[in-house]
Amino acid sequence: MLIGRKHEFFALREAILARQSLLVYGDPGAGKTALLTEVLSNLPPDTRRNCLLCSVHESPCAIWRSLTRSLAQVGNPEVLSRMNRECDCAAAANRWLRRQTSLRLRGILRRAMRANPYCVLFDTAGRLPDGVFSLLRDWVWSRRTPVILLARGSSERELGRVARLYWHSAMRLELAAMAPLDLEAVLGESILRCNLSRVADQEFRKFVLQQAHGLPGAIVQLCELATQTAYHSSGRLKLHTLAVDFRLHHCTPYLPLEWAKNHD
Repeated sequence: MLIGRKHEFFALREAILARQSLLVYGDPGAGKTALLTEVLSNLPPDTRRNCLLCSVHESPCAIWRSLTRSLAQVGNPEVLSRMNRECDCAAAANRWLRRQTSLRLRGILRRAMRANPYCVLFDTAGRLPDGVFSLLRDWVWSRRTPVILLARGSSERELGRVARLYWHSAMRLELAAMAPLDLEAVLGESILRCNLSRVADQEFRKFVLQQAHGLPGAIVQLCELATQTAYHSSGRLKLHTLAVDFRLHHCTPYLPLEWAKNHD
C-alpha cells in the first residue's frame, strides 16, 4: 500500500472493479502514476488484462494507435484479425498502424471495445486533444467502457473538452498534499532505498520536506537526485546545487534558492 494514499487506493481500485469512469488529478509529484501502478498490481488478473494503458496525449491518431496496439497485445480478435489479413508478419504491425487513418482506427476501436469489458486508462501530463472527445464521451456515457484519466488538473482549460465528461464530484478524485507524518515516512523510505543514510542529516531532511510542498513524488525525485556524486562534498550534500538542478529539471514547487544557499 502506498504511504498516505489508502483512501485514494481503494477509491481508484473500486472504480475500476465497478467499471466507473474516474478523473484522478493532482499536482506534478502528487503520486498519480505510482498510485495507478499500485492499484493495477492489486487487481484480479482478468481485470488487469483488460486495462488498456495509454500515456500518449499528442494527436488523436497517436492516441488511437496506442490503444489499438494495446488491444493487439491483449489478443483482441477484431484487431488481430485485421492485422493478420493486412500484414505479412508480426514485424509489419507497426507499419500497418502508421498507415491507418484516424477515422479507420476510431472505427476499429469502436468495434473492438464491444468484445470484452475493457477499461481505458489515460496517464497524461497535458491536455487531451479535442478530437478524442466524441469517442471518449461515447465510452463514458454508455458505461460499457469506463475511462480512467490521470491528469494535473480538472478544469477544461487544463484538460480540454474531456473535462466535461467528469462533471460530477463522484467522478473526481483529487490527490492533495499529504500529511506531514506521511511525508516523513516517504522520506525515510526514500533515504533507505537510495542509500543516503550517511549524508541525510537533519538539514537535508528539513530541506526535502520543505521543498516537497506536500508532494511525495518530489521527495522521491530529490532523494534520487541526491545519489549523484556531483552533489556530495566532504560527507555532506550541496543543497544549493541540488535545489538549482531540481528547479531546472522538475516541474514541482521549490524553495527559494536563498534557503538552500544559506544551508550549504
